[in-house]
Amino acid sequence: MAKNKNPINNAQVTNKNPSYITWDKSSVDSKQQALKGYCSALETSVARYSDYPPARTDYSGLSSTTDGRPGFSARDFDWFRPGQAAPCGAKNIISFARYAYRRIGLIHNAIDLMGDFSCQGINLVHKNKKIEKFYKEWFEQVKGQFVSERMANLLFREANAVIRMYSAKLNKKNRNKMQKAVGEAELKVEKDGVFEKYEIPWKYTFLDTLLVDYATGSFSSVSKKKALVLKIPDSIQRDVKALQEKVKQADGAVYQEILDNLSPDILNASNAGKPILLPPDKTYLLHYKKDDWQPWADPILYSAFEPLNLYQRLQLADKAALDGAISKVRIWKVGNIEAELFPDSNTTALLADILGANVGGGTFDIVWGPDIELLETNSDVQSFLGEEKYKPTLMAIYATLGIPPTLTGTFGANGTTNNYISLKTLTERLNYVRSIIIDFWKEQIKIVQKSMGFKTPAEIEFDFMSLDDPTSMAQLLLNLADRNIVSNEFVRKNVKANPEIEDYRILEESQFRYKNDMEKISPYHKADKEHELSKIALQLGIVAPSEVGLELEPKGKDKGLLEIQQNQLGGGKSLPSGSTVAPKPVGLPGRPKNSNDKAKRKEKTFSPKTKASYVLWAKQAQDIISEIINPAILDGFGKATLRSLTNLEFDELERLKFEILCNLQIDEPLTQENVSKAATKELHSIHLEFKSWLKDAESTVGKLSVDQVRDLMAEYYAYFKLMKG
Repeated sequence: MAKNKNPINNAQVTNKNPSYITWDKSSVDSKQQALKGYCSALETSVARYSDYPPARTDYSGLSSTTDGRPGFSARDFDWFRPGQAAPCGAKNIISFARYAYRRIGLIHNAIDLMGDFSCQGINLVHKNKKIEKFYKEWFEQVKGQFVSERMANLLFREANAVIRMYSAKLNKKNRNKMQKAVGEAELKVEKDGVFEKYEIPWKYTFLDTLLVDYATGSFSSVSKKKALVLKIPDSIQRDVKALQEKVKQADGAVYQEILDNLSPDILNASNAGKPILLPPDKTYLLHYKKDDWQPWADPILYSAFEPLNLYQRLQLADKAALDGAISKVRIWKVGNIEAELFPDSNTTALLADILGANVGGGTFDIVWGPDIELLETNSDVQSFLGEEKYKPTLMAIYATLGIPPTLTGTFGANGTTNNYISLKTLTERLNYVRSIIIDFWKEQIKIVQKSMGFKTPAEIEFDFMSLDDPTSMAQLLLNLADRNIVSNEFVRKNVKANPEIEDYRILEESQFRYKNDMEKISPYHKADKEHELSKIALQLGIVAPSEVGLELEPKGKDKGLLEIQQNQLGGGKSLPSGSTVAPKPVGLPGRPKNSNDKAKRKEKTFSPKTKASYVLWAKQAQDIISEIINPAILDGFGKATLRSLTNLEFDELERLKFEILCNLQIDEPLTQENVSKAATKELHSIHLEFKSWLKDAESTVGKLSVDQVRDLMAEYYAYFKLMKG
């Protein structure tokens, strides 16, 4: 007989005693006996409340006339409803998390999304392109992207992942091919660890966590060597025995082939009925935030047990409500018992025929006498069906997972306005699992490096884990590439473009444009390069107008800008006929290169006092030259102030004033006539030498201001006049 789980003893329901106590209104004794019977029944019912389990706290006798009823706790709720109780035990908790992932859609989608984000764009790179190619082929062979995604999914789902690694040894042909591609300079073969030379990981298999256990049992938390065993399910043992029996039959060759394809470890364990001892050097046990004293980590979903349980109960309530959402009962009453009016068979048959002829569409009216009545009832359970009751529960589930409310479409509810903490929680969880994945692959890459003899291991790379607008990330990559902070290859990878393919396509496109004379036009490409070069050559006076195909009309009475400047600075002297720029001397002035002096030069004497006077005079001369030259230059350029000059025009003005300064002597009066004469004598050599002075000064103190450059010009003037004059 099943044990009764109700703590209150069930009352024996019999019909021996009456359910109600009555009395005779005319007899006082009868009324007193009824009251005594009621008081006795009341005492009996109150005594039942004290018949609770002894584990409960007793609140009887709170006062002389009042007793307190003990309240129910969550433990009592679970005792009465074991199907809704929180699981206990590591394997039961993991089993619950697996059930929630498979049966609840929002948990399934959230875990998959977090797993995909954690390993998004995982890739192996190496500074040597040939070794990088080998690592990429190996990573593709072991299905590194798939293994990483499954690893992250299991850690978020069950907080535990058991991986069995299988290795393979490269044969001589593949080994020689690899060494030839990599180059002997990058190889350093040596024996290291438990893996043989040229033995590398080749396959990864995830084992069921519910079937894996510690070989040391309860000592796993204090044992140094954590050996694992894999239990063979009873169903596999039965199937193996059934196949072995079928092998003995006439057509057993087919079943023998199936047995041959099974792992020898599984066959031996099934026959012996014992678990398989997993190799410690090729078995990896990963946890998501496990304490040292725990044998297995608790999944994230376990902390969301209460809202998940409530979410399922709400779904069950909706299912039950849907069964009666449109329930409707109509009762047709013909006749009246109180009026002693009963319908005969003809009247009943007439009503049945009328109701049976109704097709159920629109309003149905019946004209009848006063002897018919219609009673109608409707259910209002449809008011219970809705999404409002789900919102608090869904918010609790998403908060436990660390998913921000704005990503779930529930933003605006109570407590969801502060999105920073939720987003930070999500990103930190993703980064934590990503760090576990990185540590795992670093160990595998180290095995490949030691086995193959590479000097340096490969590095692990991921795509940007960004929850923001992807267009902003693309713009950031372009800005980093423009500043030479990242390579173009890195940018192409992150925009999902193959660098090698794109290099080949760009080369083909450039050749096609060159052959078909199709110039590429954009803010980063000149529309007509030949035209731009011809314009620069004309501006510098390197070529004549006829050399670039420019046909000039006969000159009229109007004057050009250069003529106006020449007339203002040179006392009205005009340029030679047909010339647009002033003639330049052929070659640099002074002694030709690699030639000796024909006469002995006079030795120069230099004193600081003399140099200081030259520098002071040059600074005063610069101010007077500016007062004389600036108005003429502004008039020639058609500008009102010096600030309105372009950088090129301002540089030309400073260049002209520097030449005038160097053409003047220290004892020469600074008049407008002398300044104009000095402007007609060009000194090209001083600009080259002063440019080297300026470059050396800026390399020491940084970028110079305009006043500092003019001070340096004054220093050069003293040097030019004393040492070369």
